[in-house]
Amino acid sequence: MILRAQPVGEHPSVRFFILNVRTNLMWDGESFVDDFEQARKYAHPSDACADMQDILKEHYGQLRRRKFVVPVEIEVYGSVSQKEIAEYLYRASALSIRTEEYGNGPAECLVLPVIHWGYIRELKVPLSEKPDNPAVEWGLEDGDEGDGQ
Repeated sequence: MILRAQPVGEHPSVRFFILNVRTNLMWDGESFVDDFEQARKYAHPSDACADMQDILKEHYGQLRRRKFVVPVEIEVYGSVSQKEIAEYLYRASALSIRTEEYGNGPAECLVLPVIHWGYIRELKVPLSEKPDNPAVEWGLEDGDEGDGQ
């Protein structure tokens, strides 16, 4: 099951509905239907994505669940509070996973990333210039990234 928050309409009245890409059926709040008028419409893609995660969790619910944390570094120039930065990132950013190209996760698994902007904390010391980086070891990044140049 591959889901997408599909935009419909023109600005400023754009709405989103949840589309099952494989079946072309739309979510009505309880099941997938083929009638666009019955499809639940969302004002913001984040609202649709929250429901998409719930649908996918139910679909994959029989699988073992684990949680991971991946640091995301946010560099800020200027004087603003952590709360202002978190609010800005919450409104302005979107975490996009190319599920139509790569699926819901490796090996028929479901991977659901969520960014908890409210947990933002300032680093009092810089990250190590050459941190222990498995992404380099695994060939996902080259070893020169993060050297400040």
